[in-house]
Amino acid sequence: MAADRCRRTERATSLVLVPAMALVLVVLGAIALDLTAVAGAQRSAERVLAAAVDDAAGMIDSRAHQIDGTVRIDTARAERYVVARIDAARLPGRVVEVRVAVTDTVVEATVRVQTPHIFLRAVPGMSGRALSSPIHIQARLRG
Repeated sequence: MAADRCRRTERATSLVLVPAMALVLVVLGAIALDLTAVAGAQRSAERVLAAAVDDAAGMIDSRAHQIDGTVRIDTARAERYVVARIDAARLPGRVVEVRVAVTDTVVEATVRVQTPHIFLRAVPGMSGRALSSPIHIQARLRG
């Protein structure tokens, strides 16, 4: 008789725990999907920025090369190219900041992309939150 009563309470306990664990599983899955989407957006922005900076490092100042034979990066064209390439890219987030620094042999660019959450918007008070981290790429002219 006591063994039957003990089994009933164990069953009742597991009946309460199963829905609670299912809820925890759904919340953890939502967090994982959110962070995966944010990481994917950051990787996409990094690929676009790396290609833009690499191409900009190849923009040789042809006038200076013709005049005195020096090989250096055309700073104005390189800056415009990086900014235009970032603007033209369809990044999954919102570009908040673009900084480009060009010297004679180096192109450096930093982009900050804000990526909105997918599931965190459902949490009260968190609808306006977005993640962002700076992406910094540098390319050097070799010659």
